[in-house]
Amino acid sequence: MDPPPDLATMHETLAPMAELALRTDLSELAALATFVERFVADEVLPPDVAFQLNLVLEELITNTISYGYPDGPGAPIRLRMERRGDVVEVDLIDEGVAFDPRTAPEPDLDAPFEERPAGGLGVYFVRQFVDELDYRRVAGRNHLRLRKRVPPRRGSD
Repeated sequence: MDPPPDLATMHETLAPMAELALRTDLSELAALATFVERFVADEVLPPDVAFQLNLVLEELITNTISYGYPDGPGAPIRLRMERRGDVVEVDLIDEGVAFDPRTAPEPDLDAPFEERPAGGLGVYFVRQFVDELDYRRVAGRNHLRLRKRVPPRRGSD
């Protein structure tokens, strides 16, 4: 019979994870910011990670609420954040209109401001601040997974 794993081994196998359900209402952005700040603080991540995750998630959730439910509020948006070593993985699941942010056109950053079409910069910032962006549509739901590399935990190098 194998001996039970020690606490250090158990800690490595249990990835810190947090979940949140948000109503499809822009007033939920405050709860989102609090959720992200708490996760980042619990994981002792740098302030720039909190800023970038907040920017990315606020953009994605604002777009989902604003454009994903043309007939009014819908089912809650589910959010899960998990740290796996030097990566924070974020899953967003909603029942809004299908939208794959990977297919959004790149904005023309060289065009004069007055000539640029409205919109498009938010998804651009999402792409800039995450390392991986995966999307799939399953059973009428958008499943968006973001991965962001973060500094390794202290003592794990």
